Amino acid sequence: MRVSTMMPLIAVLPSAFAAPQQPPFTNTTELPTHFAMLLLPHFQALDVFGPLDVLNTLSMLYGNQTAMTLTMLSKTMDPVGTTIKGMHGKGNFGEEVLPTNTFANVLGKKKKCSAKPSGGHGQASAQSYGKDGDDGWGNGYARRHEGHEPTAPHTPPMNHTMPMKDIEVLLVPGGGGTRQNMTEEIAFVKEIYPKLKYIISICTGATLLSRAGVLDGKKATTNKRAWAWATSTGPNVTWVPSARWVEDGNIFTSSGISAGIDVTMAWVGKVYGEEVADYLANSMEYERWTDPHKDPFAKVWDVPGAV
Repeated sequence: MRVSTMMPLIAVLPSAFAAPQQPPFTNTTELPTHFAMLLLPHFQALDVFGPLDVLNTLSMLYGNQTAMTLTMLSKTMDPVGTTIKGMHGKGNFGEEVLPTNTFANVLGKKKKCSAKPSGGHGQASAQSYGKDGDDGWGNGYARRHEGHEPTAPHTPPMNHTMPMKDIEVLLVPGGGGTRQNMTEEIAFVKEIYPKLKYIISICTGATLLSRAGVLDGKKATTNKRAWAWATSTGPNVTWVPSARWVEDGNIFTSSGISAGIDVTMAWVGKVYGEEVADYLANSMEYERWTDPHKDPFAKVWDVPGAV
């Protein structure tokens, strides 16, 4: 082959092997800007941090095109943790997150929260734990260990740039805490849902939506290991056994834990464009699950109706 005939091929090589170019948003309608994560005691860490890192990456890479803000919501301003007392036997391995606002404040039912915890600055703040004997999966766990109490004082961070716009996208994680008393969390979901543009549940977070009546008459999915219990909370829901995630109107529900990343990617694809979702996945070095029906874990956990 002559050099002259090779030149056109050589000319296209740089573009063929170039790094991915950041795609623009394909959605020309008004984009959501105010996101909130509902924090519940004994939440599953990846249910919270997986979806949030997708949104972190979106905000970082597209910060010049959309102004995103985040509220971390709980029933109080006390730290919310991934563990419950006694869960790890002699250990005390887990993480805590500081809320930035409360359910009541968001719903306008009381004055703005103080930046100080209820015990005051320098006082130990209380944390809610589930009862001994249940790890959230329906299994027992080591008896209560009294040697490790949450005693560190904290001053919850206040977001002074909180937008006046109402919360538009609410994310609801799962975890062992969903089997505990969730009265306030369920009431909050029920009241705020009609005001939202979207609601996204991860794992057994779907049980808060089902108990709030949000999923009545809808299709949804949830954690496959906890399938029997989780689906029992929503007798009027069409539960989809073989689904990584399910989209029904403005409601997105995912399978267990890691599926929270995929449902958030799917939501990004829906709202901002599939090319944007792919670009985020490549930036995170994450291989997306793009088929919502691909769900090997339904068979692993012997979910009835799994295909």
